[in-house]
Amino acid sequence: MTYPTPGPNVPYGINPQYDPRMARAAQLAESARNWLIICGIGWFVGFMWITGPLAWYQANQFTRDFETMGLAPPSEVTNLRLLGIITTIVVAVGFFVLLAVLAVMFIGFASYGGFNPR
Repeated sequence: MTYPTPGPNVPYGINPQYDPRMARAAQLAESARNWLIICGIGWFVGFMWITGPLAWYQANQFTRDFETMGLAPPSEVTNLRLLGIITTIVVAVGFFVLLAVLAVMFIGFASYGGFNPR
């Protein structure tokens, strides 16, 4: 869903079709689109450990702002939230797998005799 951007001012005051809520909604939708791009780039450059949780947080902020204005959040916000959740889960699982591998390696070295605390 796209929100209209405000048009030019009429000669005597503000355009009667101008709605400040729609202008703010258009700004929020554009910010959500930018965050979606940032999170997608984070997957390719290896910064998904920071862009995922930030995208999830920002999507919740955007959703709250849209609900405050009485509008339904656009699909960009929903997609950003899903991408943030998926990215955060992938990073958390990868972190725990790394910890498990390191623990197995440490236990393996200790049982083999390579670790002798004296």
